[in-house]
Amino acid sequence: MKYSVNKKTLWVLLLVTGLLFTACGSPATEEPAEEEVNMGEPVASVNGELIYETQFQQVIERMMWTYEQQGMDFSGEEGDELRLQVEESVLDHLIQQALLIQEAEKLNLTVSDEDVDAEFESLRSQFDTEEAFQEILDNTMFTEEELKETLKTEMTIESLLESVVEEIEVAEEDIEGMYASYEEQFQAQMETMEEDGEELTDEEKAAMALPPYEEIKEELRLQLLQEKQQEVMMAYVDELMESSEIEKLI
Repeated sequence: MKYSVNKKTLWVLLLVTGLLFTACGSPATEEPAEEEVNMGEPVASVNGELIYETQFQQVIERMMWTYEQQGMDFSGEEGDELRLQVEESVLDHLIQQALLIQEAEKLNLTVSDEDVDAEFESLRSQFDTEEAFQEILDNTMFTEEELKETLKTEMTIESLLESVVEEIEVAEEDIEGMYASYEEQFQAQMETMEEDGEELTDEEKAAMALPPYEEIKEELRLQLLQEKQQEVMMAYVDELMESSEIEKLI
């Protein structure tokens, strides 16, 4: 399994995954060190590690910008409700991200600077011009270094989750069962169309028919594999959440 960030433009990735968040801060102290930028009040604590207000609000603004590109309106009462949903989602994601990074550190999982740079350049190459790339960075409030740090965080999490699901396999009987289910759906659709008086030519029926099993077997296997991997990853995150000390401070 590979969730490659270099196959999507930055704003689409931000919108669809909601995962390109800045790093979750340093291990918790009573307040940020004097030489650090004031990060505001803590909004959550994850096993003693604090997530701060400034970071939280920055991610919210990034997410709102991506939603606005899709035509969503944050004005009025409905806009206020939508913003609250974004805030809840962002805080949950930041907490989960912090947990996963902590777990990766326990397992000594790291990503090299060379790999991060390669991913960064691949992402940059998705844009027609350097100006277009810089415009997206400006709109999403990223500097190049912040984006690289974000990529490193997400690549580390990706490595951790891949290690969790690497032993998962799909049985032949499961693939056959999925194919049989699709066949039943096709037959039901044909019967419904006949009952409704819709007449199809042989060519139309052939075009709608399910391809032979051997032709789509690998596609079905990958679909089932991804579903199983997703279930395992969600259970893994849930287990981390249950076994951790998490406190929302807002």
